[in-house]
Amino acid sequence: MPTARTQDRPSFFRSAPADEAPVPWSGRVSVYDLGRPGGLLIAALLQCAEERGLSLSDLATHMGVSYWSLSQLRIGFRPIETLDEDLAQACADYLDLPRLTVDMLAGLLDPAQALAEEDLSGEDILHARQLLARTPDALLLLPAANRMRPLQGLAVDELAALHRAHGSNPAVVAVLRAELNHRPMSKTELLRAALGPVAAADPAPSAQAAPPPSGILRCGCCQKRLRVPHLAEPGEIRCPGCQTEYAVHWQDSVCLVERIAAPEADDAPEEQATDADDTSPWVVLGLAEGSPWEAVERARRSLLQQYHPDRLGHVSPLVRQLAEAAFKRVGEAYDTLKAQQ
Repeated sequence: MPTARTQDRPSFFRSAPADEAPVPWSGRVSVYDLGRPGGLLIAALLQCAEERGLSLSDLATHMGVSYWSLSQLRIGFRPIETLDEDLAQACADYLDLPRLTVDMLAGLLDPAQALAEEDLSGEDILHARQLLARTPDALLLLPAANRMRPLQGLAVDELAALHRAHGSNPAVVAVLRAELNHRPMSKTELLRAALGPVAAADPAPSAQAAPPPSGILRCGCCQKRLRVPHLAEPGEIRCPGCQTEYAVHWQDSVCLVERIAAPEADDAPEEQATDADDTSPWVVLGLAEGSPWEAVERARRSLLQQYHPDRLGHVSPLVRQLAEAAFKRVGEAYDTLKAQQ
């Protein structure tokens, strides 16, 4: 039996919140308060209060709870496991977040467990994905731009990945189905639906096998054009000009290529010097040296989302290994620039 996340009894210190329109906030959390017992929840409340120019006492008044409740939660005399229903709902109203998201911020509900079992809304799904894929300083706890369609900003590939990872939860499937019902069919889907019965009735096209796909790759060292053959299993190819080796993995008609070995030093000294420059943290993040720190933060968040192993879905161990290595390089480059700053 799962334990209750909040106490059902009402709070004796509950009062009406201040009748004022909330000022929008950035959705970030206070990195200086992450170590407090309240965790992400108290860090989000304090950051929101700071941006709105409120003290802890003013924050309690605006939320409609007692100063004692927030103070005990902030300094740790009140364990987070005893978060009562009134205070949890007040946090949800003040931050303009769904109720289950507050439980996840408070650490009372694991995001992975929530995506697998809980009756989540679309906004809960968005915040749970963030909590799993992002570091606390990269969170953006803002309501969806379109609250009627929270998943409107996700691409079809992201929706497909969400279904592959959490399709066993009926709530996730219902949210995905509701979003897809609002999206028009593509031209390819319309044509396939129109030609489906005709194509099934005519056995001639199935008798002739389609040729396997192939790709064209330009070598990163010598710029020679290489033809990438279709491989049933992950394999390797080598450039005949500079002997650079590439790992090749085909997923249906999509080809993933990653350089795994550079040419020898005596054969291509210029290319080796180029590879040495790849170790620069600016090159790893894809930025010009001396770029502003905001650009560094944006590049780091974008690359960490691109190479995060949880976003790959069902891929071969080789592709997962390459993504994990790239994920680690991005983190090390960011740490290096942060230390220099």
